[in-house]
Amino acid sequence: MKRKISFYALHLCLCLAFLFLPYAFTSAKTIFVWPDLYSNVHDRIYFFIYFSLLCFFYFNYYYLIPRYYFQNKQLLYFVMIACFLLFFLWVSRFLDHPDHNFLDFRDHSKPFLKHHELFKEGMKPPPDLKKMPPGPRPMSFDAMGGPPTQYGHTALVYLLGVISSLLFAISGRLQNVEKEKMKSELAFLKAQINPHFLFNTLNSIYALALKKDDKTPDAVIQLSELMRYIITNANDEVIDLSKEINYISNFISLQKTRLGNTVSVDYQVNGSPFGKAITPLILISFIENAFKHGVNPDQTSEICIYIDILDDVLTMQVSNKKTFSIQSETGIGLQNTIERLALLYPNKHQLKIEDTHDKYIVNLSIQVV
Repeated sequence: MKRKISFYALHLCLCLAFLFLPYAFTSAKTIFVWPDLYSNVHDRIYFFIYFSLLCFFYFNYYYLIPRYYFQNKQLLYFVMIACFLLFFLWVSRFLDHPDHNFLDFRDHSKPFLKHHELFKEGMKPPPDLKKMPPGPRPMSFDAMGGPPTQYGHTALVYLLGVISSLLFAISGRLQNVEKEKMKSELAFLKAQINPHFLFNTLNSIYALALKKDDKTPDAVIQLSELMRYIITNANDEVIDLSKEINYISNFISLQKTRLGNTVSVDYQVNGSPFGKAITPLILISFIENAFKHGVNPDQTSEICIYIDILDDVLTMQVSNKKTFSIQSETGIGLQNTIERLALLYPNKHQLKIEDTHDKYIVNLSIQVV
Protein backbone atom coordinates (compact mmCIF):
# COMPACT_ATOMS: atom_id res chain seq x y z
CA MET A 1 0.00 0.00 0.00
CA LYS A 2 2.80 2.41 0.89
CA ARG A 3 4.52 1.57 -2.38
CA LYS A 4 1.37 2.48 -4.34
CA ILE A 5 0.99 5.77 -2.48
CA SER A 6 4.62 6.72 -3.17
CA PHE A 7 4.16 5.71 -6.83
CA TYR A 8 1.12 7.95 -7.31
CA ALA A 9 2.72 10.79 -5.34
CA LEU A 10 5.80 10.68 -7.55
CA HIS A 11 3.71 10.75 -10.74
CA LEU A 12 1.62 13.64 -9.40
CA CYS A 13 4.73 15.69 -8.64
CA LEU A 14 6.20 14.99 -12.08
CA CYS A 15 2.93 15.94 -13.80
CA LEU A 16 2.70 19.23 -11.91
CA ALA A 17 6.33 20.01 -12.71
CA PHE A 18 5.68 19.32 -16.39
CA LEU A 19 2.55 21.49 -16.51
CA PHE A 20 4.35 24.47 -15.00
CA LEU A 21 7.50 24.00 -17.05
CA PRO A 22 6.61 26.77 -19.59
CA TYR A 23 6.40 29.29 -16.77
CA ALA A 24 9.65 28.35 -15.06
CA PHE A 25 12.01 30.19 -17.44
CA THR A 26 10.50 33.43 -18.59
CA SER A 27 11.78 36.75 -19.78
CA ALA A 28 10.69 38.36 -16.52
CA LYS A 29 13.01 39.19 -13.66
CA THR A 30 11.94 36.19 -11.60
CA ILE A 31 12.74 32.53 -12.29
CA PHE A 32 9.12 31.43 -12.01
CA VAL A 33 5.99 33.39 -12.95
CA TRP A 34 2.68 32.00 -11.75
CA PRO A 35 0.44 31.48 -14.80
CA ASP A 36 -2.55 33.77 -15.12
CA LEU A 37 -5.06 31.27 -16.49
CA TYR A 38 -8.04 33.55 -15.89
CA SER A 39 -7.14 36.62 -17.92
CA ASN A 40 -4.03 35.68 -19.93
CA VAL A 41 -4.95 33.88 -23.16
CA HIS A 42 -1.33 32.91 -23.87
CA ASP A 43 -0.98 31.18 -20.48
CA ARG A 44 -4.22 29.31 -21.02
CA ILE A 45 -3.05 28.08 -24.42
CA TYR A 46 0.26 26.80 -23.09
CA PHE A 47 -1.44 25.13 -20.14
CA PHE A 48 -3.97 23.39 -22.40
CA ILE A 49 -1.30 22.20 -24.85
CA TYR A 50 0.95 20.85 -22.09
CA PHE A 51 -2.00 19.20 -20.36
CA SER A 52 -2.99 17.53 -23.65
CA LEU A 53 0.58 16.32 -24.23
CA LEU A 54 0.69 14.95 -20.70
CA CYS A 55 -2.54 13.01 -21.24
CA PHE A 56 -1.16 11.66 -24.51
CA PHE A 57 2.01 10.48 -22.72
CA TYR A 58 -0.02 8.18 -20.47
CA PHE A 59 -2.32 7.19 -23.34
CA ASN A 60 0.71 6.22 -25.40
CA TYR A 61 2.39 4.39 -22.50
CA TYR A 62 -0.61 2.39 -21.29
CA TYR A 63 -2.51 1.84 -24.56
CA LEU A 64 -0.71 2.52 -27.84
CA ILE A 65 2.62 0.91 -26.98
CA PRO A 66 1.20 -2.34 -25.47
CA ARG A 67 -1.57 -2.56 -28.10
CA TYR A 68 0.47 -1.83 -31.20
CA TYR A 69 4.24 -1.50 -30.65
CA PHE A 70 4.57 -4.68 -28.57
CA GLN A 71 2.18 -6.59 -30.84
CA ASN A 72 4.41 -6.40 -33.93
CA LYS A 73 2.43 -3.47 -35.38
CA GLN A 74 5.26 -0.95 -35.32
CA LEU A 75 4.43 0.57 -38.72
CA LEU A 76 0.84 1.29 -37.71
CA TYR A 77 2.08 2.62 -34.37
CA PHE A 78 4.45 5.17 -35.96
CA VAL A 79 1.76 6.20 -38.47
CA MET A 80 -0.54 6.94 -35.54
CA ILE A 81 2.25 8.84 -33.79
CA ALA A 82 2.71 11.00 -36.89
CA CYS A 83 -1.03 11.65 -37.08
CA PHE A 84 -1.18 12.69 -33.45
CA LEU A 85 1.79 15.00 -34.03
CA LEU A 86 -0.05 16.76 -36.86
CA PHE A 87 -3.12 17.00 -34.66
CA PHE A 88 -1.22 18.66 -31.81
CA LEU A 89 0.51 21.02 -34.21
CA TRP A 90 -2.89 22.04 -35.59
CA VAL A 91 -4.28 22.53 -32.09
CA SER A 92 -1.35 24.69 -30.99
CA ARG A 93 -1.54 26.79 -34.17
CA PHE A 94 -5.32 27.08 -34.08
CA LEU A 95 -5.43 28.21 -30.46
CA ASP A 96 -2.74 30.81 -30.99
CA HIS A 97 -3.88 32.04 -34.44
CA PRO A 98 -7.35 30.69 -35.27
CA ASP A 99 -7.62 32.90 -38.37
CA HIS A 100 -4.46 31.53 -40.08
CA ASN A 101 -3.98 28.55 -42.33
CA PHE A 102 -2.50 25.52 -40.58
CA LEU A 103 -0.01 24.88 -43.43
CA ASP A 104 1.08 28.52 -43.68
CA PHE A 105 4.48 28.67 -41.96
CA ARG A 106 4.98 32.39 -42.47
CA ASP A 107 4.92 34.88 -39.65
CA HIS A 108 1.81 37.00 -40.10
CA SER A 109 2.77 39.70 -37.66
CA LYS A 110 2.90 43.17 -39.24
CA PRO A 111 6.37 44.38 -40.26
CA PHE A 112 7.87 46.53 -37.57
CA LEU A 113 8.73 49.33 -39.96
CA LYS A 114 5.06 49.68 -41.03
CA HIS A 115 3.80 50.25 -37.50
CA HIS A 116 3.49 54.04 -37.96
CA GLU A 117 1.29 54.33 -34.92
CA LEU A 118 4.26 53.40 -32.72
CA PHE A 119 6.26 56.45 -33.76
CA LYS A 120 4.45 59.24 -32.08
CA GLU A 121 5.65 62.78 -31.66
CA GLY A 122 9.05 62.82 -30.03
CA MET A 123 9.97 59.33 -31.21
CA LYS A 124 12.22 58.79 -34.19
CA PRO A 125 11.72 55.88 -36.55
CA PRO A 126 14.69 53.60 -37.20
CA PRO A 127 17.12 54.87 -39.85
CA ASP A 128 16.90 53.79 -43.48
CA LEU A 129 19.79 51.33 -43.83
CA LYS A 130 19.96 51.75 -47.60
CA LYS A 131 20.85 55.49 -47.34
CA MET A 132 23.47 55.06 -44.63
CA PRO A 133 27.20 55.31 -45.56
CA PRO A 134 29.42 52.22 -45.29
CA GLY A 135 30.54 51.35 -41.77
CA PRO A 136 29.08 49.96 -38.57
CA ARG A 137 25.31 49.77 -38.68
CA PRO A 138 22.73 49.67 -35.94
CA MET A 139 20.65 46.54 -35.24
CA SER A 140 18.31 45.84 -38.11
CA PHE A 141 14.69 44.80 -37.86
CA ASP A 142 13.61 41.82 -39.93
CA ALA A 143 10.42 42.81 -41.65
CA MET A 144 9.81 39.40 -43.15
CA GLY A 145 9.64 37.44 -39.89
CA GLY A 146 10.28 33.70 -39.56
CA PRO A 147 8.40 30.46 -38.94
CA PRO A 148 6.17 30.48 -35.87
CA THR A 149 7.69 29.03 -32.71
CA GLN A 150 4.52 27.10 -31.80
CA TYR A 151 5.37 24.33 -34.27
CA GLY A 152 8.91 23.71 -33.07
CA HIS A 153 8.04 23.98 -29.40
CA THR A 154 5.05 21.64 -29.56
CA ALA A 155 6.86 19.13 -31.79
CA LEU A 156 9.89 19.06 -29.46
CA VAL A 157 7.83 18.41 -26.34
CA TYR A 158 5.69 15.85 -28.18
CA LEU A 159 8.67 13.88 -29.52
CA LEU A 160 10.41 13.93 -26.16
CA GLY A 161 7.25 12.51 -24.59
CA VAL A 162 6.95 9.76 -27.21
CA ILE A 163 10.62 8.76 -26.91
CA SER A 164 10.60 8.77 -23.09
CA SER A 165 7.37 6.72 -22.93
CA LEU A 166 8.87 4.20 -25.35
CA LEU A 167 12.04 3.92 -23.29
CA PHE A 168 10.06 3.49 -20.04
CA ALA A 169 7.78 0.87 -21.60
CA ILE A 170 10.66 -1.13 -23.08
CA SER A 171 12.59 -0.96 -19.80
CA GLY A 172 9.53 -2.08 -17.84
CA ARG A 173 8.93 -4.93 -20.27
CA LEU A 174 12.52 -6.13 -19.87
CA GLN A 175 12.18 -5.99 -16.08
CA ASN A 176 8.96 -8.03 -16.24
CA VAL A 177 10.64 -10.62 -18.45
CA GLU A 178 13.51 -10.83 -15.96
CA LYS A 179 11.06 -11.25 -13.07
CA GLU A 180 9.18 -14.00 -14.88
CA LYS A 181 12.45 -15.73 -15.62
CA MET A 182 13.42 -15.50 -11.95
CA LYS A 183 10.04 -16.90 -10.89
CA SER A 184 10.47 -19.82 -13.26
CA GLU A 185 13.93 -20.52 -11.90
CA LEU A 186 12.70 -20.33 -8.30
CA ALA A 187 9.77 -22.62 -9.07
CA PHE A 188 12.19 -25.14 -10.55
CA LEU A 189 14.46 -24.93 -7.51
CA LYS A 190 11.55 -25.34 -5.09
CA ALA A 191 10.31 -28.33 -7.06
CA GLN A 192 13.68 -29.92 -6.38
CA ILE A 193 13.88 -28.88 -2.72
CA ASN A 194 10.47 -30.06 -1.51
CA PRO A 195 10.81 -33.73 -2.57
CA HIS A 196 14.34 -33.62 -1.18
CA PHE A 197 13.02 -32.67 2.27
CA LEU A 198 10.28 -35.27 2.13
CA PHE A 199 12.69 -38.02 1.12
CA ASN A 200 15.11 -37.33 4.00
CA THR A 201 12.37 -36.95 6.61
CA LEU A 202 10.64 -40.18 5.56
CA ASN A 203 14.00 -41.93 5.92
CA SER A 204 14.12 -40.65 9.49
CA ILE A 205 10.65 -42.00 10.27
CA TYR A 206 11.52 -45.27 8.59
CA ALA A 207 14.59 -45.64 10.82
CA LEU A 208 12.46 -45.09 13.94
CA ALA A 209 9.87 -47.60 12.77
CA LEU A 210 12.53 -50.25 12.20
CA LYS A 211 13.72 -49.85 15.78
CA LYS A 212 10.08 -49.87 16.99
CA ASP A 213 10.87 -46.73 18.90
CA ASP A 214 8.11 -45.32 21.15
CA LYS A 215 8.92 -41.89 19.72
CA THR A 216 7.65 -42.86 16.28
CA PRO A 217 4.13 -41.36 16.81
CA ASP A 218 5.68 -38.04 17.89
CA ALA A 219 7.91 -38.14 14.85
CA VAL A 220 4.88 -38.68 12.61
CA ILE A 221 3.19 -35.62 14.17
CA GLN A 222 6.32 -33.56 13.64
CA LEU A 223 6.48 -34.76 10.05
CA SER A 224 2.87 -33.68 9.51
CA GLU A 225 3.77 -30.21 10.81
CA LEU A 226 6.69 -30.04 8.42
CA MET A 227 4.57 -31.12 5.46
CA ARG A 228 1.77 -28.71 6.36
CA TYR A 229 4.28 -25.88 6.33
CA ILE A 230 5.70 -26.94 2.96
CA ILE A 231 2.26 -27.33 1.37
CA THR A 232 0.71 -24.11 2.70
CA ASN A 233 3.66 -21.72 2.88
CA ALA A 234 6.49 -22.90 0.65
CA ASN A 235 5.08 -21.16 -2.45
CA ASP A 236 4.76 -17.77 -0.76
CA GLU A 237 7.27 -15.11 -1.70
CA VAL A 238 7.84 -14.19 1.94
CA ILE A 239 6.55 -15.51 5.24
CA ASP A 240 6.65 -14.49 8.86
CA LEU A 241 10.05 -15.29 10.29
CA SER A 242 8.49 -16.87 13.38
CA LYS A 243 6.91 -19.59 11.19
CA GLU A 244 10.24 -20.34 9.54
CA ILE A 245 11.93 -20.59 12.97
CA ASN A 246 9.15 -22.90 14.18
CA TYR A 247 9.66 -25.08 11.11
CA ILE A 248 13.39 -25.30 11.85
CA SER A 249 12.67 -26.21 15.48
CA ASN A 250 10.34 -29.05 14.40
CA PHE A 251 12.94 -30.34 11.98
CA ILE A 252 15.68 -30.36 14.63
CA SER A 253 13.36 -32.07 17.13
CA LEU A 254 12.58 -34.77 14.59
CA GLN A 255 16.27 -35.36 13.93
CA LYS A 256 17.08 -35.51 17.64
CA THR A 257 14.26 -38.03 18.11
CA ARG A 258 15.63 -40.20 15.34
CA LEU A 259 19.30 -40.00 16.31
CA GLY A 260 18.93 -40.16 20.08
CA ASN A 261 22.21 -39.99 22.02
CA THR A 262 24.42 -40.48 18.97
CA VAL A 263 24.52 -36.74 18.28
CA SER A 264 24.97 -33.67 20.44
CA VAL A 265 22.87 -30.77 19.13
CA ASP A 266 23.37 -27.23 20.46
CA TYR A 267 20.45 -25.18 19.09
CA GLN A 268 19.91 -21.56 20.18
CA VAL A 269 17.72 -18.73 18.91
CA ASN A 270 18.36 -15.21 20.21
CA GLY A 271 16.17 -12.23 19.42
CA SER A 272 12.54 -11.87 18.47
CA PRO A 273 11.43 -13.19 15.04
CA PHE A 274 7.99 -11.56 15.22
CA GLY A 275 7.20 -8.73 12.80
CA LYS A 276 9.90 -9.79 10.34
CA ALA A 277 9.61 -11.67 7.05
CA ILE A 278 11.83 -14.04 5.11
CA THR A 279 11.66 -16.28 2.06
CA PRO A 280 10.43 -19.74 3.12
CA LEU A 281 12.86 -22.69 3.16
CA ILE A 282 15.88 -20.43 2.69
CA LEU A 283 17.62 -21.49 5.94
CA ILE A 284 16.72 -25.13 6.42
CA SER A 285 19.04 -26.55 3.75
CA PHE A 286 22.14 -25.53 5.70
CA ILE A 287 20.80 -27.23 8.83
CA GLU A 288 19.71 -30.30 6.91
CA ASN A 289 23.15 -30.49 5.32
CA ALA A 290 24.75 -30.63 8.78
CA PHE A 291 22.58 -33.57 9.82
CA LYS A 292 23.04 -35.32 6.50
CA HIS A 293 26.83 -35.09 6.31
CA GLY A 294 27.87 -34.61 9.93
CA VAL A 295 26.24 -37.56 11.70
CA ASN A 296 27.64 -41.06 12.07
CA PRO A 297 26.05 -43.49 14.61
CA ASP A 298 29.45 -45.05 15.21
CA GLN A 299 31.09 -41.75 16.13
CA THR A 300 30.44 -38.84 18.44
CA SER A 301 28.68 -36.25 16.30
CA GLU A 302 28.45 -32.56 17.15
CA ILE A 303 26.15 -30.04 15.51
CA CYS A 304 25.86 -26.39 16.57
CA ILE A 305 23.10 -24.11 15.27
CA TYR A 306 23.01 -20.48 16.40
CA ILE A 307 20.45 -17.99 15.10
CA ASP A 308 20.67 -14.33 16.16
CA ILE A 309 18.06 -11.76 15.16
CA LEU A 310 19.05 -8.13 15.61
CA ASP A 311 16.96 -5.35 14.08
CA ASP A 312 16.54 -6.30 10.40
CA VAL A 313 19.48 -8.70 10.13
CA LEU A 314 19.41 -12.44 10.83
CA THR A 315 22.73 -14.16 11.45
CA MET A 316 22.96 -17.93 11.42
CA GLN A 317 25.94 -20.18 12.08
CA VAL A 318 25.72 -23.91 11.42
CA SER A 319 28.72 -26.09 12.17
CA ASN A 320 29.15 -29.82 12.26
CA LYS A 321 32.03 -32.10 13.10
CA LYS A 322 33.10 -34.10 10.09
CA THR A 323 32.66 -37.86 10.17
CA PHE A 324 34.16 -40.61 8.06
CA SER A 325 30.87 -41.04 6.20
CA ILE A 326 30.67 -37.43 5.05
CA GLN A 327 30.10 -36.94 1.34
CA SER A 328 32.39 -34.65 -0.55
CA GLU A 329 29.84 -33.36 -3.05
CA THR A 330 27.36 -30.61 -2.23
CA GLY A 331 23.76 -31.73 -1.78
CA ILE A 332 21.02 -30.69 -4.18
CA GLY A 333 19.15 -28.77 -1.48
CA LEU A 334 22.20 -26.81 -0.37
CA GLN A 335 23.22 -25.85 -3.90
CA ASN A 336 19.68 -24.76 -4.74
CA THR A 337 19.53 -22.64 -1.61
CA ILE A 338 22.76 -20.87 -2.59
CA GLU A 339 21.25 -20.12 -6.01
CA ARG A 340 18.00 -18.88 -4.45
CA LEU A 341 19.94 -16.55 -2.16
CA ALA A 342 21.70 -15.06 -5.19
CA LEU A 343 18.36 -14.54 -6.96
CA LEU A 344 16.22 -13.29 -4.07
CA TYR A 345 18.74 -11.44 -1.91
CA PRO A 346 21.28 -9.79 -4.21
CA ASN A 347 23.51 -7.50 -2.13
CA LYS A 348 21.32 -8.32 0.88
CA HIS A 349 23.10 -11.36 2.23
CA GLN A 350 26.57 -12.63 3.03
CA LEU A 351 27.42 -16.31 2.90
CA LYS A 352 30.72 -17.76 4.04
CA ILE A 353 31.43 -21.48 4.08
CA GLU A 354 34.51 -22.86 5.85
CA ASP A 355 35.47 -26.41 4.93
CA THR A 356 38.33 -27.40 7.23
CA HIS A 357 39.89 -30.77 7.94
CA ASP A 358 37.57 -31.65 10.81
CA LYS A 359 34.69 -29.14 10.59
CA TYR A 360 32.19 -27.72 8.14
CA ILE A 361 30.99 -24.22 9.13
CA VAL A 362 28.36 -22.05 7.46
CA ASN A 363 28.00 -18.36 8.37
CA LEU A 364 25.02 -16.59 6.86
CA SER A 365 23.72 -13.06 7.42
CA ILE A 366 20.55 -11.98 5.65
CA GLN A 367 18.26 -8.97 5.77
CA VAL A 368 14.79 -9.70 7.11
CA VAL A 369 12.10 -7.01 6.95
